[in-house]
Amino acid sequence: MGKLYCIGELLIDFQSVGTGSIKDTAQFVKKAGGAPANVCVQAVKLGAEAAYLTKVGNDGFGDFLIETLKKEGVDTRYISKDPAHDTSLAFVSFTEDGEREFSFFRKAAADLYFTTGDFKDVEFSAGDVLEYGSVALKTFVARTTHKYLIDKAREAGALVCFDPNLRFNLWEDAGELKNTVKEFAAYADVIKVGEEELEFITGLKGGDAVKAMFTGNLKVLLVTNGGEGAKLYLADNRYAECQGFKVKTVDTTGAGDSFFGAFIACLMENNATSSELLTGRFAYKHMLGFACKCGAYTTMHFGAISAMGNKENVEKVVK
Repeated sequence: MGKLYCIGELLIDFQSVGTGSIKDTAQFVKKAGGAPANVCVQAVKLGAEAAYLTKVGNDGFGDFLIETLKKEGVDTRYISKDPAHDTSLAFVSFTEDGEREFSFFRKAAADLYFTTGDFKDVEFSAGDVLEYGSVALKTFVARTTHKYLIDKAREAGALVCFDPNLRFNLWEDAGELKNTVKEFAAYADVIKVGEEELEFITGLKGGDAVKAMFTGNLKVLLVTNGGEGAKLYLADNRYAECQGFKVKTVDTTGAGDSFFGAFIACLMENNATSSELLTGRFAYKHMLGFACKCGAYTTMHFGAISAMGNKENVEKVVK
């Protein structure tokens, strides 16, 4: 089995105590967060070896985040501390049905300013996976660094996986967000996207939107729809679907990340490479169903990393 490398934001989620808007919330609890970090931890919980690539501020929040990932078994050697920038913060409040309201503090976030030099020692091999999102693509230097790693991964035969994870309130210009996502989607072998995100990215709906995504290197497209499950589309027109699993949801934070981390872990368990994704040797329907189970399990508990399960727990609880 190869190694998973996730790059992107690593931040503090200050999660509300109780339900209500951010404006009305009186107390928040500190949690580790960041979508690629969540993906990384879920894969580790399922037996994968993984490393996280980012920068945090030279502060107590950064120390907490590094320590949290270490405790989860993530390789943190590629996380550096930046005295000139801050650790990213996010405040999250919840409605009664587990949906969320976000307020971000990351205009001077360290993870927007990592450089190619920060990751010069990262070397990929066939069977490895590089995973990234869009939140840390906000600056030119961060985009350049992502592209540097993507090129190294592709040259080595590693899989490239992308979750747009759109956060509109982090971008002043929605058009810039769309163009950035479309550029980096073209580099990926595997993409996970929500139904509404798919419509925004392509400007289309339904089957037309799906077809529009299959440009560049894309071979596997995962389209999620919350508690209603997910669909999987292959570049050779094969298709699989999972109707989802009914659980008692208390917090949807990290559910999509758990889903993607689980799917990537399944690919890694099968030693998947880019050239093999369409060969027919992968049980995609089973992999999709297991990923949905992991996502559902995470919604049953508060938080993201702390809410994720290993294979035994997920299979035991989610039926």
